[in-house]
Amino acid sequence: MKKIITTFLFLFITSFLYAQQFGIKAGLNLTNVYGDDKVFLDDDFTNPLKPGAKITVFAQFGEESIRFTTNVGISQKGFMMKDQYEDPLGSVKAKGTYHLNYLDVNTSANYFVSDVLSLNLGAGLLILLNGKNTLDYYDVTGTYVGLFEDFEDDAEIGEDITGIDFGVNLGSTFYITEKLFLDANYYLGLVTLDPDGDDSIYNNSITVSCGYVF
Repeated sequence: MKKIITTFLFLFITSFLYAQQFGIKAGLNLTNVYGDDKVFLDDDFTNPLKPGAKITVFAQFGEESIRFTTNVGISQKGFMMKDQYEDPLGSVKAKGTYHLNYLDVNTSANYFVSDVLSLNLGAGLLILLNGKNTLDYYDVTGTYVGLFEDFEDDAEIGEDITGIDFGVNLGSTFYITEKLFLDANYYLGLVTLDPDGDDSIYNNSITVSCGYVF
């Protein structure tokens, strides 16, 4: 992991030293987790994508059909689970959300298949800034009223959840003009969120953003 961090720092510094253009991107993260030990509440649960924000600044260099881009910013990830229980005496619905806020550093190679479209492949390094678990009860009726309370707990980085994630990025960029573009990206995490390494559970996310080149 130290070698990965050192490599990313080298690429980050190099990109900004030799950058031919700079810009900013902001957009929407749709995040979840995958793995054999993904948490399930019961057979009635649903596991929708968790929305979050992502904002980064970037530097790009290169010419013709091959360019290289490095991004650094803040990315909101995590996952969500919903469950419900109903019987003749009442019903309970619950939503558990894991909020994970990362410093997101990633780099990619951009192959331009045309003047306005590039295909992007690279890697990302995520450094966890903070984490929180919330459990919200809603639509509680009948005999269950008053039996449940909402819950919130901060995560201890390194004890409750892994502090660093590393993964692969795959996406494409469409240039509306020379300065304005749309970006779509998929991230697949390769480091388990379990700090002990016993459970198999990993980040993944889809990001759609809009960017501007200065």
